[in-house]
Amino acid sequence: MSFSLSLDRRGFLKALTATAGAGALAGLSGVARAADAATPWQNWSGNQSARPRNLAYPADEDGLIELIGQSKGTVRAFGGSHSFSGVVPTDDTLISLEALSGLHANDDGALRFGAGTRIAQAGARAWDEGRSLTNEPDINLQSLAGAIATGTHGTGLGLPCLSGQVEALTLIDMAGRRHALTAADGDLFHAARCSVGALGLITDVTLRTEPAYRLEEHTWTLPLDEAMAFVESEKDNFRNIEFFAFPLGGTAIVKTMSLTDRQDDNLAQDDSNDLLELVCELAMRAGWLTPSLQKLVTLFVEENRRWGPAHRIYANRRTVRFNEMEYTVPAERGIECLRKACDTLRQQDLNVFFPIEFRYVAADDSLLSMFSGRPGASLSVHQYYKQDHRPVFAAVEPVLRACEGRPHWGKLHSLGARELRALYPRFDDFQAIRRELDPRGRLLNAHLKKVFVDGAPA
Repeated sequence: MSFSLSLDRRGFLKALTATAGAGALAGLSGVARAADAATPWQNWSGNQSARPRNLAYPADEDGLIELIGQSKGTVRAFGGSHSFSGVVPTDDTLISLEALSGLHANDDGALRFGAGTRIAQAGARAWDEGRSLTNEPDINLQSLAGAIATGTHGTGLGLPCLSGQVEALTLIDMAGRRHALTAADGDLFHAARCSVGALGLITDVTLRTEPAYRLEEHTWTLPLDEAMAFVESEKDNFRNIEFFAFPLGGTAIVKTMSLTDRQDDNLAQDDSNDLLELVCELAMRAGWLTPSLQKLVTLFVEENRRWGPAHRIYANRRTVRFNEMEYTVPAERGIECLRKACDTLRQQDLNVFFPIEFRYVAADDSLLSMFSGRPGASLSVHQYYKQDHRPVFAAVEPVLRACEGRPHWGKLHSLGARELRALYPRFDDFQAIRRELDPRGRLLNAHLKKVFVDGAPA
């Protein structure tokens, strides 16, 4: 999650002081972050960690195959460590694919990257080749392997998630066998495109790309009801559209992106992470101020336009940490579901400053992406990392589930195999492939055992 803030900083701070009072702000000007525990691996938000017996960095595919053959117990991989769910942790062998990165080939616009390549690197290298990725998420620090494994996505009703942009990939199974997969391989390919790392380790990914294009981004604020109406009516009229709903403040930040031929890059963007963290700290300590703070932030967001190469416009720099839950509901139920989620937060008087991010994504034909067989509306709920996310997520999750929501594989959720099987028509087909490629379940850590085994039919 990342929302761009072009703030009237002086006016905002003056109003913040008047709203909060000097006492509430005391000691917050230089917000100190809690020291992270000293652990061999920890994810970005700090809610997941591991002390593996073997933390390995294979230099190439042959080294990875050798490592798999020598490993014992559970094997998991990590990339940018931006998943909030427990998809990574293991006490046994944890593998980084960082060395398997870079652009390996350009086959008439189908770009083959090493699996450890970060999205930011892939977008920049594509641009060097005169190409652009079809769509990108608003945080681009994840590895390609991790991003496609979890169904990472941007926004745009006609645009697929990253898994849906995969044209080919190479998968190493737990017997050390190499599978070079394309659509000609049928279900095995469609399972591997979004596998939560349960089929094997991916070493390279080939993405379909577009001729290099440029985008113009427009950001402005609206009252929440007006934002919902605008996005619902205009979702087919913009290449990319999303908004950030502040339920307690009744306001929203709206963002659209359109293709542009403008060549004079205007990439300037105010870095408001320090102010955002200041407000998060204040909302955590003085929850009664949160509705006012949500209104105040949007009141001082300045309407903004910027334009440039697509990969430079998609992503934003965000350093304020949070934990996240995301569900994707059928696209036609998106606004209805958002209204119910906002009502729930207000009715239960839950203290959460971060907005709900609302995005549309096209359908794809992978077996387990959140958009499998249907276009979706994704609702992302966040809580500042120093606050307990459980009350907020526990309140909103039943609303999202009641709207036929599917959880994002890399975000926090409470579902197990029984519930997930009911959400995915091809769940049993995926399970059959998983058992064939990993019959001993060596890729299943505690979280994936819950997701794929506990309560599922034998």
